[in-house]
Amino acid sequence: MANNMYIIKMRRSLGVKLTTAFTLLLPFVMGVISYCEGLGWLPMVVMLVVLVPMYILTWLHSPQTLMIDRNTLTIGRRVQPVVISLSDIRRVERVESKIVRRSMRTMGNGGMWAYTGDHYHRQIGNFKLYATDLRELLLIETDQRKYVISSVDTHMYRMLRECVNTTV
Repeated sequence: MANNMYIIKMRRSLGVKLTTAFTLLLPFVMGVISYCEGLGWLPMVVMLVVLVPMYILTWLHSPQTLMIDRNTLTIGRRVQPVVISLSDIRRVERVESKIVRRSMRTMGNGGMWAYTGDHYHRQIGNFKLYATDLRELLLIETDQRKYVISSVDTHMYRMLRECVNTTV
């Protein structure tokens, strides 16, 4: 751990890449169809006015990195990184992808740039999801909130488990 930090770049799954590509191309395809049908460019312009801000917001809030240092775990995003104090972590365990796949999205993004937002699953309750791949998922529980994150390698998993063991 150089400089007492360990950083992982979150890799995007094929599903995230395909969902993002499809979502970005959809207004252009619909615009061409509308134009060919004689409706002009107005439907495409309206879609872009609505969708472009959504594209930008989801891109800005999509997780990019995971960083652990002496005191915190940080989920790096372009804006508003999520910082979790290591001393607040009560439980760390691996989670199967079916938990996320079968969860109910109460407010969030289902695959454009990443899987993010508030979710609910009957086994673990409410949780915040920050995932770019639905493999290698980790549940992190604090007194205030539960998080499910992805792209955690074995080294980071061990570091987080050690933090829990030393604070208990």
